[in-house]
Amino acid sequence: MIDTLKTTRCQVTRKGFYKDILPLARQWSNYLNHIRWEDRLKFDNHFPMFPFRHTTIWDSTCMRVQRSPDWTLARNVVNGHYDFPCFLVLIAITFTGELVYGSGLFRVNSYDAHTFMDTRHLHPQHPFERNLGDGHFRTVPQFDTPFQKDGGRVLTATELIWNKWLQLARSRVEHLNTVVKNHRMFGGEPFRGWVEQLALFTKITLHATAVELRSRRDRDGPRYAGYGWWAHC
Repeated sequence: MIDTLKTTRCQVTRKGFYKDILPLARQWSNYLNHIRWEDRLKFDNHFPMFPFRHTTIWDSTCMRVQRSPDWTLARNVVNGHYDFPCFLVLIAITFTGELVYGSGLFRVNSYDAHTFMDTRHLHPQHPFERNLGDGHFRTVPQFDTPFQKDGGRVLTATELIWNKWLQLARSRVEHLNTVVKNHRMFGGEPFRGWVEQLALFTKITLHATAVELRSRRDRDGPRYAGYGWWAHC
């Protein structure tokens, strides 16, 4: 059993982690409010191919975990899509790369469309708003997604161009997935610990990422240049 947690700067005992760090993290998480959903309506949050009604780009990102030997627990983190056990987190960003929504943990076989609909009360939108996402969101209202080769059909030239346009914008949320998981807790070995702890530190990481992105924007400019200066309606 490991009794000491080693970091690059100090060592934290197991007792110190549960006595001092974890209670502080729980208390801190209750007051975190750094992810600003309303930022999606900023007047420069546009993209040349989607210049008017689109406000957010959506995707799910995975948090690697250690697989439990008990299948009643392991079945929540194992499916055929990923090569490793994980939980999923649904995130949304603006075209300028601002993080405007981050969900809690969802089991790995949760479908992105269902996750979006189950959490829609946490990210309400105006009737005119539209979103970008991959094919997992194709059944969700107000979403634009890539054309699929249903039944093995060949995509038309227009559909191929549309898919390239959409992927050009949607790649930005994939870049942000990497930013989130670059935090040291998620960048090395799979997380080992209680799911409650993972949910807690994932929340803190998402809010810290939102702060980091805004700090970089204020210092160096936006991650992606804004486009236009007009309302979305």
